Amino acid sequence: MKKLNLKDILIPTVSLFLICLIVTALLAVTNAVTAEKISENEAEKKQESMQTVLPDAVLFEEIEIEEGELYQGKDQSGNTVGYAVSTAAQGYGGQVKVMTGFDLKGTIIGVDVFYNDDETPGLGKNTSNESFTDQYKGLSANEDIAVSKDSAAGNAQTVDAVTSATISSRAVTKAVNMAGEIYRNIKKEAE
Repeated sequence: MKKLNLKDILIPTVSLFLICLIVTALLAVTNAVTAEKISENEAEKKQESMQTVLPDAVLFEEIEIEEGELYQGKDQSGNTVGYAVSTAAQGYGGQVKVMTGFDLKGTIIGVDVFYNDDETPGLGKNTSNESFTDQYKGLSANEDIAVSKDSAAGNAQTVDAVTSATISSRAVTKAVNMAGEIYRNIKKEAE
């Protein structure tokens, strides 16, 4: 059996350390270069999502809240036409981000799943399809919504889950319910 000397241990250790140091530095540089572009893309996606759920609004003003993000949508004359609320819930593969639009009476105008990239392609990702999100249109912020599989209590406001994507469907529904709660709270404060 060959005896290890200091040189046999030090050379591979230092080499591995230098490789890790170089890779870490390259990742840090890549992150610094792309961070601004990623931030711009996210802001653009969010703006498109707000426009999708509140199509009559031409201007969105952010209202500071503790949880989620709330935007007051205004028309060309500066009149409030509704609210867009951005919330997120844990899906099957990660965070599912949802924008929910409400009119001034608390009726859902639209729901847009603007981020579900971590969900399973062909299953959970289908929660962003209009065939699923259109089910929320016309429902009220004043009552929670349930996925039909979960509605043993006979909840009047239900949506059908995407086939084989119940967890992702529940995540979207949870995010919409969170948005409804934010909407109810803002309306209470306004009274």
